[in-house]
Amino acid sequence: MLCLVEARRLAPILAAAALTGCAGGSLTAPPMPADSSTAFSAVRSGAQFYGNDYVYSAQLYGNDATVYARKGLSLTPLETLYPGIAAPQGTIVTPNGWWYLANGGDANVLIYRSTRKGPNGPVGSLDDSGEVPDNVSVTGDRNLVAVSNAVSAGSGTGSVSVYVNRESRPSRILSYGSDQLAGQGVAIDPQGNCYWSFNDVSSPSKVGSIVGFANCSGAGSPVVSGIVSAGGMAFDHSGNLYYVDEAAGIYKCQKTSSCKLLASGFGLPTNINFDSKQKHLWVADATGYIDAVNPQTGKIEFQTISVGGDPYGIAPSPGS
Repeated sequence: MLCLVEARRLAPILAAAALTGCAGGSLTAPPMPADSSTAFSAVRSGAQFYGNDYVYSAQLYGNDATVYARKGLSLTPLETLYPGIAAPQGTIVTPNGWWYLANGGDANVLIYRSTRKGPNGPVGSLDDSGEVPDNVSVTGDRNLVAVSNAVSAGSGTGSVSVYVNRESRPSRILSYGSDQLAGQGVAIDPQGNCYWSFNDVSSPSKVGSIVGFANCSGAGSPVVSGIVSAGGMAFDHSGNLYYVDEAAGIYKCQKTSSCKLLASGFGLPTNINFDSKQKHLWVADATGYIDAVNPQTGKIEFQTISVGGDPYGIAPSPGS
């Protein structure tokens, strides 16, 4: 029987799935930081425009995505998008404003274009037929995209779909081992290697791991093991890996080793992404919060209530 966290996440997109067991994090709401502002207002179309800085969040259970205008560490809700969005989770934006959204309910990845007035689109999509995409990573030139699949309709286990040269269909599907895996996070490092996090739902320990695929191809190699409940991942410009353990918080590694807990105090952290200058690591907390974490100190420097429900994906625009 599924644990509460994994069952709740997969239910909207895996009605017929029969995964067996996982570990999960706390569902209690986190305390607000003492110095946090709570810039929150109702969604409105006429909100003031602050420039080209936005933050996009994805609400798995609302089947929607919310657009926030960003000024410093203050977020003002602008609009919530619904058309074509079904069970969205992981999301990312390139430095020049291309927004990719894993759209698990429709087995695709939606592509939007950020403009001065907000995102346009979707202007395209990546076909991930037969899979349930739940996370996505893309290089700045958009010539390499990696998509984490929570599960495959064919094999019943998770995988990574790899798209090259802006093709709309995957050039290859990466898998790891023979256990039944529930894909969670995916990230491409500065050298063009793919990293994938998953929860092994068929092993006795039921714990999560991260594996790396050199050049986003071939067989995976173990990188991190013993994660209680794996979540999203991101790399900084120096090639240091940051990853989510939903039961503990955010870990920071020296490259991909010597990983230590960086930030905690969340309710249910799910996904992370850097803003353009990597001053802050933005966190989707599925108990109803959006956070900004200092990647050097681990301090939560901003927290606000999410609009429209519990966010499972977060992406500053422009991205890192």
